[in-house]
Amino acid sequence: MASSTEPCDQSYDFFSSIETYVKFTNKVDIFTELHNFNEKCEFLSQYDNRIKSNNICQKFQHFYKLLFVDEPTQSGNTLITDYEYLNFWLNYQLRSINNNDYSIVKEFYNNMVDNDAMFKDTTDLHDKICYIQEDIYKNMDILYTLYNNYFKIYINNKTFCGNKESCSVYTEECLEKYKKGIYQCPEENLDSFCKEIRNLKNAYEERKDEELIDGSKISDLMTLPERQVVVEEYRLLELRKNVIISVMRIIVSIFGLLLIIFYFKKVKRTNFIIVVIFFQLLINNSHGKLFCDKKNRKREIKENINQKKQRLLYKSEENKIHGNRKEYNILYNS
Repeated sequence: MASSTEPCDQSYDFFSSIETYVKFTNKVDIFTELHNFNEKCEFLSQYDNRIKSNNICQKFQHFYKLLFVDEPTQSGNTLITDYEYLNFWLNYQLRSINNNDYSIVKEFYNNMVDNDAMFKDTTDLHDKICYIQEDIYKNMDILYTLYNNYFKIYINNKTFCGNKESCSVYTEECLEKYKKGIYQCPEENLDSFCKEIRNLKNAYEERKDEELIDGSKISDLMTLPERQVVVEEYRLLELRKNVIISVMRIIVSIFGLLLIIFYFKKVKRTNFIIVVIFFQLLINNSHGKLFCDKKNRKREIKENINQKKQRLLYKSEENKIHGNRKEYNILYNS
C-alpha cells in the first residue's frame, strides 16, 4: 500500500473499460439525492470550500454504491480496474482544486472511512487509493478527456453532439489534448499510454466522415495529425516564442537608451552624471565588492611582507650586536 505522503504508480488498465466508467461518472454527476450521504461527509468543513461545494465526498460514496452494490460492472464480480478508476476519479476531483498536497487523496479517503462510509472494510480499495504520480496522472487526464469527449460526440454508434457548433466544443479540446499526448509518443514508444493514444486516433479516424444533423462532418472540425506534424508545429511555436523574447529585449534596451538621452537633454549634466553613477553602482555592486575585497587582500599581503622584512632586519641587526659582543668577550691572562 502506498504511503499517504508519496505519489504512487498506477496502471492504465481501467481504460479498457472506460466507456462503462464514463457512463457511471455521468450518472453520478446528474444524481439529485446526494444529500443522502451528507451524514458521512461532516468532516468537509476542514477543506477548501470548492471541495465542499462540489460534493466530492457524496459523489464518491454514490459512485462506490453504483459500482459495487447497484450495478456491478461484470456479473457481480468486483474488478481491480473498478478500484483503479475510483482512485483516478478521486484524484481528478481533488487535484483540480489542490494539486500540491501529496497527502490530500489518502487523507480525504481516510476521513470518509472514519465517518463510517460503506466501504470502510474494503481492503482492496484501501490499497488502491493514493496520489498518482504527476507524469502518469497528466497522461491519464489526457486519455480521459479524449475518451470522455469521444462518448459525447458518439453514443451507441450514432453521432450525438448534433450540429457543427455544439460538436466543436468537444473537438477543440480533443485536438489540444491529443497533440500533447502524441508528442510524447515516437513510433518506437510502445508503452500503455502511447498505445491508448493511437487506439483513440484510430477510433476517431474510423468515424470522422459520419454526417452531423446539419450535414457537416467531424473531419470538417478536426483532423488528428501524425506525430511528426505536431513535433514540427511545437518546434515553430518554440522558435516564435524565442524570437518574441529577443525582440522584446531589444525594444526594452532601445527604450531605456531613449530615456537616458531624453533625461540628458532635459536635466543638468551634473544630475545626469549622478544618476548614471548611481545605476552603475547598483549594476556593478557585486563586482565593486569583489574589487574591494581584492584590494584589501593585497593591502594585507603587502603589510605582511613589510612586517616580515622588518623582523628580518631586526634579527640581522641583533645578530651583528651579538657578534660584536663575542669579539670583546676574550679572557686576558697576564
